[in-house]
Amino acid sequence: MSRLIKRPLANHALRADDCRRHPGVWIEIGSYRSNISARGICNMIRKGLRTPYYLPAGSFEARTKLVDDGTAVYARYVGGAQ
Repeated sequence: MSRLIKRPLANHALRADDCRRHPGVWIEIGSYRSNISARGICNMIRKGLRTPYYLPAGSFEARTKLVDDGTAVYARYVGGAQ
């Protein structure tokens, strides 16, 4: 049986800041083993749920991309330059 490799947790505060500094640019937020988990994170980012970093709701877009070891989440800030 193979062992799962522990992934580092995404630093959402840092990533949201990166997105705000570069409006309109897709920035990788993190990589997830499960497509379901990645889609959940996208929903959280778009709606600003469970974390204040992506508020106000609707100021970020998010998408997933399949990668070799799972699904990566990308986000971009669309709320205007800060």
